[in-house]
Amino acid sequence: MTDTLVADVHRIPPVMLYPRSMFLADSCLVVFNDKMDTCFQVFDKAGLRYLYSFGVRGEGPSDFRMPSNQLVGERFGRTYVLDVNEVKGISLAGGKAVVTACKLPVQRSYYNGLLMLADSAYVCETDFEEEKEYLFIRPDGTAEQQVDYPETPDRFGSVLARNQAYGRIAAAHPSGERFASFYTSDRRFRIIDKAGRLLRDVTLDIAPKDDRIPVEPDKRRIYPLAVCATEQYIYTLNLDMTPEEIREQKSYPSVQIFSWEGKPLKRLYLNRMISSFAIDEKEQTIYGVFAENEDEIYTFDM
Repeated sequence: MTDTLVADVHRIPPVMLYPRSMFLADSCLVVFNDKMDTCFQVFDKAGLRYLYSFGVRGEGPSDFRMPSNQLVGERFGRTYVLDVNEVKGISLAGGKAVVTACKLPVQRSYYNGLLMLADSAYVCETDFEEEKEYLFIRPDGTAEQQVDYPETPDRFGSVLARNQAYGRIAAAHPSGERFASFYTSDRRFRIIDKAGRLLRDVTLDIAPKDDRIPVEPDKRRIYPLAVCATEQYIYTLNLDMTPEEIREQKSYPSVQIFSWEGKPLKRLYLNRMISSFAIDEKEQTIYGVFAENEDEIYTFDM
């Protein structure tokens, strides 16, 4: 099932610079801006009126050193983001943000694609030269690499080249019991539980589609660009273009919706270029921004 959605365009004051991601909190839309000294901007969700900013870059307990544009998770009204080797919890109340910090049970110099799982566990991507896809981090400080890649390194010439070809983005179910992992250059995704067991391995029959990931990086399509998950559904923001087609903006992206059983349900074509999104299921609204357009926020009625 497909639909085309027409954007409502909301002009905003010059408070954003290279918006990279967004999330909803306490009737507000929060936009993360990668190149600002105060990196989070808060807007009223209903009318997209700018309210305030928070997240000064610095070393203080409420400051941010180098926050990631991917969310770690959401729990009990708090949104978590990765800040180098700490997880920062963000909540909004009374016209201000409250930021808390906690250390991870396993200390690493970086955690690519970190997600919060149930029972105080985490999962992140392994290093580019490891044999397994994911590192599961337990609250007792133990860690285990799990989940095999879909193919051996032979066709790519090395483990490093294979692993780079199988870049991925993921989002956890709100319960933390499982997560969905989408390959950015393949029409394929996996659903994996908190113990590292592969529950679903889904190859999608959705055009455009390559039979397998090309060895040459410039020939690979970029399929999903961002992903978010709710109790019932998984949403991906898809470009479905090669790097050259993206530069030329040959087409607009789509939002694709999947069940947690791995079934594709719907494809929503957008009429604006966006690079990050947030979903309000209650209001049936998609919020979007484009990193290179700093004075507009888009809303799409689903």
